Amino acid sequence: MMSCFILVCMKIFAFFSPRRQSNRGVRAGQGISLLVMAFIVFSVARGDVLIGDLPNLGQQDIRSQNEQTSAGLRYLRFLNAQGMAAQDPGLTYYLEQSMVPLLPAFSTEDGSRDLLIFGVSHRSFNAFALPGGLIGVHDGLLDALTETPEVQAILAHELGHLALGHHQRLAQARQQSTGLVIASILLAPLAWQVDPDLAIGMIYGAQGTAIQQQLAFSRSMEEEADRMAVSAMRSGGLPLDGMISAYETMASGQRLQTGTAGTAYPTTHPDVRARLADLRNRIEREPQRDNPVLDIPLCWVQLDRSLNSRSTDERCALYRAWHEADSQEELYELWDDLLTAYPAHPYLVFRASDWLTVQAVDEQRSALAERVKAKASLAPDSWLVALSMLHLHKEEVVQLSGSERARWRRTLQEQAAANDLMTWNTLRLAYPEEHERHMAFRAQAQTSWINGDLDTAVRQLRRAVELSDAGSQRSQWENQLRRWERAQR
Repeated sequence: MMSCFILVCMKIFAFFSPRRQSNRGVRAGQGISLLVMAFIVFSVARGDVLIGDLPNLGQQDIRSQNEQTSAGLRYLRFLNAQGMAAQDPGLTYYLEQSMVPLLPAFSTEDGSRDLLIFGVSHRSFNAFALPGGLIGVHDGLLDALTETPEVQAILAHELGHLALGHHQRLAQARQQSTGLVIASILLAPLAWQVDPDLAIGMIYGAQGTAIQQQLAFSRSMEEEADRMAVSAMRSGGLPLDGMISAYETMASGQRLQTGTAGTAYPTTHPDVRARLADLRNRIEREPQRDNPVLDIPLCWVQLDRSLNSRSTDERCALYRAWHEADSQEELYELWDDLLTAYPAHPYLVFRASDWLTVQAVDEQRSALAERVKAKASLAPDSWLVALSMLHLHKEEVVQLSGSERARWRRTLQEQAAANDLMTWNTLRLAYPEEHERHMAFRAQAQTSWINGDLDTAVRQLRRAVELSDAGSQRSQWENQLRRWERAQR
């Protein structure tokens, strides 16, 4: 844009050359107008006038934030409607647990941050953050990675985008770029009177500057998110070499697709090689802490979702053997081995209960079901275990007493993943009594929301609020109702 400003000034000096003295008064007026015009357009490009500066990190405008949250939820409903949002409670649980060590670094002042994480049934190497605290992880990313710390590094990066308010900042950057283009178009007729080439150059120059500004701004946000991810991994005691291996996998994927490890121009992301170099420099500055090991290895999720599994984690061998077993007898034996080796493990309790309701058919089914039920009692606070028990009861594989059902329902209701259809369908059928209709309506509302029918979801949640007489519960539902009503507009 500076070149455009210089060009205008050169044109002005040309107007006052000795060969153009005859229309000096007219040309003086045109020259002054062009000078003002150049100043305005150049100032818009810099953000000095007409368009305000970008907000500071984390600065939020409530109305804009609500609009962006609604946009994020609309996109999630679109994914649900297209069948692309993975309806796999085990995957959701794995992603949630992977994120737990990272959350303290991203908590708000009141110690909380509303987040909804979900899988996406798509084979591209990708993860993304959406306004409103939504994070999606593609199957293709899980397929390409090897260990959970690599997944956690990607999640830390996406959490960084949310914590730094990048969606709002990018939206305001686009507004600034739009203002630049509009200003050049509005002032082009005046420039045309002096020189048509100048008018056309102004418009193309403004458009090019706007695109370059957005690309540069987007790349800077990626670098910010990388830096915050390093800090979050370090504070969570997670192995930082997971970030290195995840980015090496990303670079390898780009090399296969383009024949190079990537370039910073004209993409919205920095060169992967530069990002790797920066990460290595940051990691080498501080010693590595002791690393907690997530109790769900990535290979379990990969095997369950028919993805590639290259991990050497010793916990993979037994689970891989179960996936490769041919006979029912061998499958039962391996389940016994798994439940012995990993007692009270929510992920295995869920996968075992799911297998019992879908594939197990012979007389050994009841014995394994009772063992799963016994293991479940050792993890009473897990929503995934609660879902497993209520699902087994609904399918009449096990019998739960009234108090057991009430306890599992309460656990599931309090911790249920907002985008998990199996969870909310199970809850919808878990409240058959007349005095429990408000709970059934609440669950029905969530299933409608997941299926993309927001109008029905609003009506059902409104009915749940009307029937509810519990103060805190009613207040929570009313807040949810207001969020959905805003999304309708």
